Amino acid sequence: MRNIFLTTFVFFASLGFVFSQTFSNPPCVIAYNDTGLITPFYDSLPCIEKGLPYSSSVQISMPGIFNSSIIIDSLVITSITGLPTGIAYAQNPASGVYYGDSSGCIAFAGTTANDSGAYQLIFSGYAVITTQSSGTHTFSLAQLAQIQDAPVPVYYLNVINPGDSCFPQPVVAGVSNLILASQLSIYPNPSNGMFSVELNTGKATTGDISISDVTGRIVYSQSFNTSGLFKSIVTLNHCAQGLYLLQLKTAEGVVSKSISLQ
Repeated sequence: MRNIFLTTFVFFASLGFVFSQTFSNPPCVIAYNDTGLITPFYDSLPCIEKGLPYSSSVQISMPGIFNSSIIIDSLVITSITGLPTGIAYAQNPASGVYYGDSSGCIAFAGTTANDSGAYQLIFSGYAVITTQSSGTHTFSLAQLAQIQDAPVPVYYLNVINPGDSCFPQPVVAGVSNLILASQLSIYPNPSNGMFSVELNTGKATTGDISISDVTGRIVYSQSFNTSGLFKSIVTLNHCAQGLYLLQLKTAEGVVSKSISLQ
């Protein structure tokens, strides 16, 4: 499996996707006793005071499996963009490769003269994952982030004026999506072709459900309008065995969950 990954990694590196940084190696100390998946939580990094030196880090404890049945061979962060001018990053391990059941960290440091505000960090890269039903596939981080509970970092760096209080920009959509995800049930999963989908919002809700395969092709779609409890039977008997992505969209947010057809 790792031979497959190394071939992919060399290919991306040859295209210039792996960036060197100005940090000393290692850029941050890995906290092996940190039990959090990716910490600190979401956007709770310390604020950057404009014109003053800054440093902080994110700890990554990469799981070997998530969403009950998806095995992570490796996740690679090839670049992080959106940082305020003057703020750089570096990864430990320096390759940006995080194998399943391993730990790492990302350091941010520097001094910025940027205006105050929230700067969203865009993590680019890919992951090699395996499921029993569909085998091994390579997903971009953008694709992986659509799967519920996938270990993809989501952060803002907040710049403030010296002496101002730090009020981090909340990830409002992320919070809404977490609530929506807790209201959505899909069973049995894995399934031999029939899935029960239930959404219990406790209020009038309209939305859309779509299911796509690993290539992004839509294989099922449905609109709904419910007074509080929505139930539906989704049949995928016409589809090949493998991993699919169910996405539910409402005015409250968007949530995605992987489903496995066996």
